[in-house]
Amino acid sequence: MSDPVDSSSPRKKGRTLSRFPCASPHSDGGMAVERLTDDLLVEILARLPVKSLCRFNATTSDWLLKSPVRFADFPGRCSPPIDTSCAFLPNHRRVHLLDCCSGLLLCRWYVSAQGDEFHYVVCNPATHKWTVLPDSGKATSEVATTRLGFDPAVSSHFYVFEFRNEHDQLWDPDIVGVAEYSSETGGWVHKEKKWNADIRIINRQSASVFLNGYLHFEADCRGISPCLAVVDTKGETWMNIDVPDADGLLDGFIQRSQGRLHYANFQQDEDGVTIRLVVYVLEDYQSREWKLKHSVDTSYILGETDSNFCLDKDFEWIAIHPECNMIFFNVGWFITFTCYNMDSGQVKLISGPVDGKPPYMPYVPLYAELQSLHI
Repeated sequence: MSDPVDSSSPRKKGRTLSRFPCASPHSDGGMAVERLTDDLLVEILARLPVKSLCRFNATTSDWLLKSPVRFADFPGRCSPPIDTSCAFLPNHRRVHLLDCCSGLLLCRWYVSAQGDEFHYVVCNPATHKWTVLPDSGKATSEVATTRLGFDPAVSSHFYVFEFRNEHDQLWDPDIVGVAEYSSETGGWVHKEKKWNADIRIINRQSASVFLNGYLHFEADCRGISPCLAVVDTKGETWMNIDVPDADGLLDGFIQRSQGRLHYANFQQDEDGVTIRLVVYVLEDYQSREWKLKHSVDTSYILGETDSNFCLDKDFEWIAIHPECNMIFFNVGWFITFTCYNMDSGQVKLISGPVDGKPPYMPYVPLYAELQSLHI
């Protein structure tokens, strides 16, 4: 593990690469993607080696959900229709998607067409079941971000984490506490933060991971170094864990894959010239040890790029496959969906240029009936 970055050392951003994607599309085992419009979500469907499906659903945190998404399987078969537009909700025309976790969606359900008053809704688009959460009692201006936690392999209950800002600060405020909702108790619990450092959200749209009863999200630690902030479902356990290669070229990317927490980023070799993609796995919470899982030269993945290519502007993480050693990302000005298989070393172009550059959320449909979801 690397030590926190000294405040006098600038973060390495905006490095220029000399290569650009040159991989060609493949029809065998590839992934299907549909074209984005302003009010549609994009869904990519990946075939797993087992008898289940995994869909990667492209969304933004504040997009208005209007139209249903078409699902496609390989090689072009239609999969069961799932209404991710939340059209099954009454007066659903103002629903903003905030997060998704293990098949459940967390949304803001606005009361009126113009006003800012809303309720949190957790729903399952595969079963059309949903529930409205009671008010947390916190003003919107106090909320830094809201996240969903759910693991059906452990419990049928879900959790909502509402992180509170230090509201007297106007720029990059620290998190001062969290309001946690449990579907088991049906109520909110407010906890003051117990991290041993000042924690700030890096990006409201960055990925979070719910695993082992903890919510994990990327943060700035003391405002000088990226870290992994962790809190449990009762607000009793708080951890901030240094990420590997804290001076990486990007903020990094976390995702749950094969039941473990993965962290991906780009780094420089000792010569300071070659840039590599590295993937780590968190081995132990107590020792906070990361194990290097994969490393590959960036030029092998990105291919030839023009001189104006900047990693922090022209590259975007999409997902790490939940059951396979595959990484999905966007590359380039025209945004090409690309997949990299860590086992085979294959780079596949999933689709050509698409309009828009939204953040993405992994979505796996859940067909189980949950008692915690009810009107």
